[in-house]
Parts: sequence; C-alpha cells; structure tokens
Amino acid sequence: MNSVNQVGMLALLVTLLFGGQSNACSCGPQHPQTAFCHSDIVIKGKIIQREQVTAGNANEGSEWIRYEIKQTKMFKGFEKATDVQYLYTPHDGGLCGFEPTDDVLDNQKELVIAGMMGEDGRVSVSVCSFIQPWANLTSSQKRGIMFNYKNHCNCKISPCQFVPCALSSEQECLWTDGLFTRSWDHVQAQQYACVKQDNGVCGWAPQKPTGLRGVFTSNQ
Repeated sequence: MNSVNQVGMLALLVTLLFGGQSNACSCGPQHPQTAFCHSDIVIKGKIIQREQVTAGNANEGSEWIRYEIKQTKMFKGFEKATDVQYLYTPHDGGLCGFEPTDDVLDNQKELVIAGMMGEDGRVSVSVCSFIQPWANLTSSQKRGIMFNYKNHCNCKISPCQFVPCALSSEQECLWTDGLFTRSWDHVQAQQYACVKQDNGVCGWAPQKPTGLRGVFTSNQ
C-alpha cells in the first residue's frame, strides 16, 4: 500500500473510532528531537502551489491535497530522496489533513517540514506533523535539526503530563515543559536535546556551539 493510502486508512479508522474531527485529529506533545528522529524526511523549503489531486488506483483512489515544494535544504532522508517536490495530505481537516496558514502561503515562508515517505516515494504529512516556519525556531532548535538531533535518536523523550511520572530506562529523558508552564513549547523544547552522555545515560543538554554539558540529568 502506498504512503498516501496508508495515511488515509489510518485517518479513516481514527475517525470511525472516535467520531469527530477534534478527537480524530488530537495531537500529543512532540519534542522537535522526537519529530526529527521519527520522520523519514526532514527538509527546509517553501510551499509554492496547492492543488487537489486523486491518489491511489481506480479502486482505492481518494482526494488529496498536493503541495508543491521548493526545497532549499535537506536535513534527513538523503538515502531516500535528493529533492522533495511534493507533499501529500488528506484533503479534509476531519481526516487530519495539514493546512498551512494564509500567511505561510501568501508570503511563501520558509518552513522546516518533517514527513513520512512511503514505498511509492511520496512524502505524506498530517496536522500532527512537525511543520514550522524556520524563522520561528530558536537558534538551539535550528542547531539541533542541522547537527545534533540525528546523533541521539537512541534517546527517548517522554512527556510528563501528570505527576508522579518516572523514567522507564536510562535511555530516556522526562519532558516537563507542559507540566510546569502549561505549554510544551518552552525551555526543554526550545533550548535542549536529550543526548547520550559519557556514562551512557541519556540526559538533557543545551544546544549551544560552546558544547556546554547538560544541567538536567536523566533523573530530572
């Protein structure tokens, strides 16, 4: 089954199970490092055109939105593609389709885009994908995407949404931004990555050119 049909079937099943757009498309917190590590493709680029297309064969075909992309930089997925030209997403928000703001479309803002690639070579995204204006990222997040996140995908970031919360292994970091600030886009998301330290334990470390050691340990 190709990538767009996989996304479509998943979205349809979620909709049938939960019965509503808000529930079907509820997205959990996702640290930028997690988004990077769990994606097949991570690029920087601009959306230059939007069109509705039919994807799939005659029996499985469905309506999708295809965004034409002008890629300016690739951060992950070199072994899968050299240039991403299109993104596919369900045409209906109720099926978790991604819809950029008018500001992004009208001004062709440069975005960082994390997507999944199917066996057919199509890159699919949804409303839960990590897609953000590049200019809105902190310098630490940009450094993570460009250099550091890829080296620490064996470390797991676990959101702590309710207390008490505990680590399940030494290869894990507790993400507490949302617990203390009511926003997951805070200090740990904006400035830190979960990295494997010299003792083999994963812990929080600031993403700075100076190479400072982490001030959070894996037990915090």
